[in-house]
Amino acid sequence: MINKPYFALDFRSILARSCRLVTLAAFSALSTLSIPSPRLLAATPDQQAENVLLPFLDLLTSPPAGEARACRLICRVESLGDVQFTEDKLPVFEFALQPPGRLLLKLQTGESVIAACRDGQKAWVAPGAWLPPSDGQPAKEQTFPPMQLPFSGKQLAILPVLLEVLDKGTAPLDGANCRVLDVRTRPEIAKLLPPEASGWSMRLWLNAEGKPVRAGVRLPKQSLVLRVDKLDFTKELASQVWAKPSDARLLEPGDFEKAVASLLKGAR
Repeated sequence: MINKPYFALDFRSILARSCRLVTLAAFSALSTLSIPSPRLLAATPDQQAENVLLPFLDLLTSPPAGEARACRLICRVESLGDVQFTEDKLPVFEFALQPPGRLLLKLQTGESVIAACRDGQKAWVAPGAWLPPSDGQPAKEQTFPPMQLPFSGKQLAILPVLLEVLDKGTAPLDGANCRVLDVRTRPEIAKLLPPEASGWSMRLWLNAEGKPVRAGVRLPKQSLVLRVDKLDFTKELASQVWAKPSDARLLEPGDFEKAVASLLKGAR
């Protein structure tokens, strides 16, 4: 039996469901690793953290403040929990998001590729045999809710008030010095939230242009470190991103959540 995933599909109730807030914070770290107009390292830590977080969160608002309506991230997984991967065998993780109804997660380890996709009110997993069939119990979710935050893009200006950003100095990465930032919920705000909602943190390595080149995410029951290779913010992703492979199997909403949970656990 696979536990309920920490990544939520119903962004409308994120403020009321603690575990969904936790995973939103995680995917903010995974999926905002690009800055349309990065500030240089002379910027304050708070300004740089804001530049990292706001573009992705803006996608989930209605209406967004910026022009971007979708994003696609490709990175390598350095570690997942207590599992450390060797430099020549780093799994490749792909994340694509186009609110309010499109989401793709893909994990490649060696020759093995596993993908889970939601495309509007349809969802699939490939290869279809990877996820065990449903146990026949009635699905709790009959339809997919929109992936949206309950406020507008302009209201994101309040985000820096909720976060604490610590400058951890510089560290070398791939022959260049990077600025290292730690981000978490401010302690005075965390006291108002349940432990599962405030028990997250992230560490960002920023290059000389202020762009993250590595991200570490820690949740109450999971942690991971990603090496960023590519991320694009765009008005719309190409249709082939959501194309269903020939060996895919269609999923009900509840089974799609199981597939997402397994992928985030490293398909183990």
